[in-house]
Amino acid sequence: MSKAKKLSPAYESSSLVTAAAKESLKQRLKAAWRYAPKAAKKANEDIEYVHQLRVSVRRANAAIELYASLLPRQQRRLVNKQLRSLRKAAGQARDLDILQLRLHKLDPKSSSKEFGALLDFVKLQRKRAQRDIKRGYAKAKRQDFQANAKRLLKSVKWRGDGEQPDFGTFARTAFEPMVERFFAAAAVDMSDIEMLHQLRIEGKNIRYAIDLLSPAFCGKFTKQNTATFVVLQDKLGTINDHASAIAFYQGLLKTKGTRDCKSAIKEMVEFEKKELEATRADFASWWSDRRVAEMRKQFTMVLSASGAADKVATDIAATDIATTTESDTAGSDAADSDAVSQDDAAGKEAAKAN
Repeated sequence: MSKAKKLSPAYESSSLVTAAAKESLKQRLKAAWRYAPKAAKKANEDIEYVHQLRVSVRRANAAIELYASLLPRQQRRLVNKQLRSLRKAAGQARDLDILQLRLHKLDPKSSSKEFGALLDFVKLQRKRAQRDIKRGYAKAKRQDFQANAKRLLKSVKWRGDGEQPDFGTFARTAFEPMVERFFAAAAVDMSDIEMLHQLRIEGKNIRYAIDLLSPAFCGKFTKQNTATFVVLQDKLGTINDHASAIAFYQGLLKTKGTRDCKSAIKEMVEFEKKELEATRADFASWWSDRRVAEMRKQFTMVLSASGAADKVATDIAATDIATTTESDTAGSDAADSDAVSQDDAAGKEAAKAN
């Protein structure tokens, strides 16, 4: 399957923020446009093209949001609008791809005829979603997305008061409010799907920010927390997939043309509800108060670090987590131990995964 390439920063903490912004934006806008024609024309060859289009567009949006203060409003909004159009179409198609994959793996209790009718209906919806991707790509091409992206890059400049800061100073200033929003969402009610979804959004923002701001932080901090947020997004993403599937199937029960597969739809609703509860329980055991407190400690130390102290503080934070991991493995808290192991495995895949 096709995988997104790891974007390696060509700047460091001491670089001017405008230099970092130009390079970061260039990489991510280029990646988004690279996957657009593949998702539009070759999705039947590899469904990962659609997935990687959505991921690369999210990364580009995150970069534009991070450096918004360095960009002219009109040009920024134009490029963001084109990206959102591509992401929306890719999102709908990806959701249907996930539904199809799950349907193919099930051993249904409903008659094969009814289940086949349901699968055919989902496939039809997926074909329609593919047309939306093609239209979105054609429109972006017609509106010359590449030229708009180049103009956006050329327009990057320091627009604030005083002297332009270095990237490290800018990074800590930009990162702090993101971290505050994330930990505000961390005190989540596990029974509230909307709160879990908000935590997922804030976690995704942190994950993309770490990717964008990594040169400003110690490598150990970046690697450890990238791994943790990969696991966080995977678990919350699975919860979201089941919740979305329930809403989709419940909507089908009220849709014309689904009479021949009503029992299959009802069976899928019950299946997705059971899976939702199982994945929510799994997340509740993993997202412990202790884990949140340890993460908060790391982020606090990184944000308070400056200059030469930056590396020392982040090294100490990474050591604290390593010590905790050893303690968890030796102790009786099997759930936390398994979760840390998952984090380590995810960290190895972070450079290849979305």
